[in-house]
This record gives sequence, C-alpha cells and structure tokens, in this order.
Amino acid sequence: MTSPQDSADVVRRFFTAFGAGDMDGAFAMLAPDITWTYYGPEDRIPFAGAFRGHDGVRQFFARAAETIRIKEMTPSALVGIAGGAADGSVLGRGVEHSVSLATGREYRVEWVHVYRVKDGLMTSFEEFLDTAAVVDALGS
Repeated sequence: MTSPQDSADVVRRFFTAFGAGDMDGAFAMLAPDITWTYYGPEDRIPFAGAFRGHDGVRQFFARAAETIRIKEMTPSALVGIAGGAADGSVLGRGVEHSVSLATGREYRVEWVHVYRVKDGLMTSFEEFLDTAAVVDALGS
C-alpha cells in the first residue's frame, strides 16, 4: 500500500521533470500500462481521448505539441487520499495557460486532475477542465 504522501510525491516528481523538459524523467514516473485520459470532444480537440501505455501517452503529447504551445501548467495543490479504494489516489488542482498554434488564441483554465499511483508509479491520469475554452481557442 502506498501512503498518501508517497503517492503525491510521485506526481510532484512527474511535474518537476515535465516542467524541466525532462520527458525521460517524467515517463519514469508512469507505469508501463498507464491509462491517460483527457476528457473532451475528440472531434474538436485533437489530443482528447483515452491513451494507453507509454506509447499512448507519447501520442497524447505529440498531438498536443502539434496543436498548442503550453505556456504554463502549474499545479497549485496535490493531495494524496487514504482509505479503501481511494488508496493511491491523488487529487490535483492547477492552471494551464496555452496558445493554439493554428489560431494564435490563448486560453487560461483551471484544471482538476485525478491520479492513481501504485508501487511508486502513476497508473492512471484523468484531466477535467473547461474544454469549451480550449475548443474556442483552437477555432474548432
């Protein structure tokens, strides 16, 4: 069983590596069979959907990089949860500020993430945010 603090630390290490551009370090925090989910209309947001495994997460990031430039992706809180089925869960809250490569329009949204951590690795990621703002900026 992973402690709530240990689970939150795994997610922090992911963000630290990601923020430094160290994608190898970021992927070292991901389980090989991770499920990475960005909720939103897949016909309007090219990087929306469920992605599986490291190859799927690479596909998510490649699609995002073809579509937006992230100016800021900052967690303001990461909280590990203890108890029952929630063991290994981390709730995150933060801000994303990005610009559409196609339109030049920017969006700044608050997000909520739900992470699952097991054996020191993130096994799932879910992102919830104002997808209407993303769709508007993309001009979709």
